[in-house]
Amino acid sequence: MPSLNCPIMDHYHEEFDALLAAFNINDFARSFERLINQTVEHFTHEEALMKEHHFQGYSEHKEEHQKILNELAYFYEMTQNGRMVFAKNYIQHGIRERFDLHIGNIDSQLALFLKQHNACLS
Repeated sequence: MPSLNCPIMDHYHEEFDALLAAFNINDFARSFERLINQTVEHFTHEEALMKEHHFQGYSEHKEEHQKILNELAYFYEMTQNGRMVFAKNYIQHGIRERFDLHIGNIDSQLALFLKQHNACLS
């Protein structure tokens, strides 16, 4: 995943990347749950930063987070209903692109804002 040169944000992106790299297709549901839990923690942390520093784009950024969480929930539900093909394809081919777009288009704006407010260090 692309680095934003903002350690307080890059940390969560690196964790996500590590979970995705270690994703075990043979233990799909558990690996997917770990990914979802980490993403919820990641987004909660970012949203707290945005509130703390009065980030003007908070509502739009939070809305984007919700879209991603809904997408994850949709594919996770598929796995719970025994429909693994699309969920596996999403994990193997779609999710990285989705997160890279989010980082490049949405998180980059927050990182720039945090840098301007000397709030990028963990």
